[in-house]
Amino acid sequence: MNLNAVIAEWCSYVYFQNDCYRNLDKKLIHMKIKPLFILILTVGILWGCETPDPLIRDARLALQTFDYEASLAAAEQALEEDSTNALAYYYKATALGSIAEDLQPPSDRLPYYEDMYESYQNAKRFGSQMDRVPSEIDNIDDIITSIWATEHNSGAEMMTEDSLRQVTDNPDQVARDHFVNAITVQPDSSISYVVLASIQYQLGDVEEATRTYETAMSKMDEPVFEDYEFMISLYFVQNRYDEARDLSLEAMERYPDEPTFVQFLADSYLETGETEEAINLIRTLIEDDPNNPQFYFVLGTQLYRSAEVHLNEASNNYQRIYQMQDQMAQLSSSEQEDLQQQIDAIRAEAEEAEREGNELAELAVEEIKSSIELNPQDDNAYNVLGIIYQNKAAALFDKRNNTRDNELAREYDEQAREELTQSMEYYERAAELDPNNTNYWQSLFQVYTTLGMDEEAEEAMNRAGLD
Repeated sequence: MNLNAVIAEWCSYVYFQNDCYRNLDKKLIHMKIKPLFILILTVGILWGCETPDPLIRDARLALQTFDYEASLAAAEQALEEDSTNALAYYYKATALGSIAEDLQPPSDRLPYYEDMYESYQNAKRFGSQMDRVPSEIDNIDDIITSIWATEHNSGAEMMTEDSLRQVTDNPDQVARDHFVNAITVQPDSSISYVVLASIQYQLGDVEEATRTYETAMSKMDEPVFEDYEFMISLYFVQNRYDEARDLSLEAMERYPDEPTFVQFLADSYLETGETEEAINLIRTLIEDDPNNPQFYFVLGTQLYRSAEVHLNEASNNYQRIYQMQDQMAQLSSSEQEDLQQQIDAIRAEAEEAEREGNELAELAVEEIKSSIELNPQDDNAYNVLGIIYQNKAAALFDKRNNTRDNELAREYDEQAREELTQSMEYYERAAELDPNNTNYWQSLFQVYTTLGMDEEAEEAMNRAGLD
């Protein structure tokens, strides 16, 4: 499973394909232009004659005349006199938010928003304890939503508007700062965490992206398929296999018919050296649902991954033998005898690894063929078979190149070409089912070229876009 491809697809999904997110931006973006003044003015009209505290009146009046620093000073003075003054916290927070909105770059707003959020929470807490809750307190959630919308939408525009990105230095960083502001203002907004995590990943901060997305999922009512897929992929990128395993199990419970999470779970076992557990897991699923082609496909790919470990070991040992044989002529008779004993031992290891690898590869082929029997239109299954046989051919070509026995080299070459012909047939079937997949044509170009099929290779090159 290509984790980087999964993550890249998710980032694209977040920015450009998620209509829900895009529509939300469109609904909220009209609130951007000085929303605080309208909200404050409305409350000021209702409460202008009812507040006996002169400092609160000063704070309100200064806000209405856009003198935010004076409003902040009056509110802070009122809090020095009474640290439980709900209205003082309210006007302090509102002044801070108004000051922050005009600051550039967006990163400069963060400390103001942090103080603002805390002050609004204090305003709610102390306001709820009053005999009569001031109407300003009822206004807080609307103000917070308004500021959050401004920051969230500004970040979304920075990511999606080419004209804006072209005139902005470090546009991804600026977008990140907007979304950090958004989650500071509205910590319960999972949507801002989602986009922020994808930006952080693209900026190379994988650990921070992971923490942010963990927070996003904790705030979601019900994470969807893509949320689990992205989060598990981030865990794999950081080799956090235990977390990947736990989340895969959770995702399997929520999406029992999705093979993706079975693959993730099996991969987590393989990465921790628990190959048998991975294979047994999928075999158990097959027993429960023998007509699910995806389970056979996943089992086949897992078996082949195990096969590759053995086959690579064998290939490396055959190369070692070839290099050791080069040293023979320079050694004395006794040294040659010792070296030959080492070569014989390494060859025995190579042959055993090759035998085990080939057995697992054959089992993998059988499982994937079972998948094809249940779903004959699965081009990816044919492609995997093509890969298996192409790799078998490559291993035989390696053995050919690492032997000094000409007759044996010819045998290896013939066997390799037979395997490559099998590979070609599977690749051709995959390309027939999905003729627009350039990867299939690129594989065919490699196979045709090796087999000396020049006309077919030229057509495949054109279809792969390699001309």
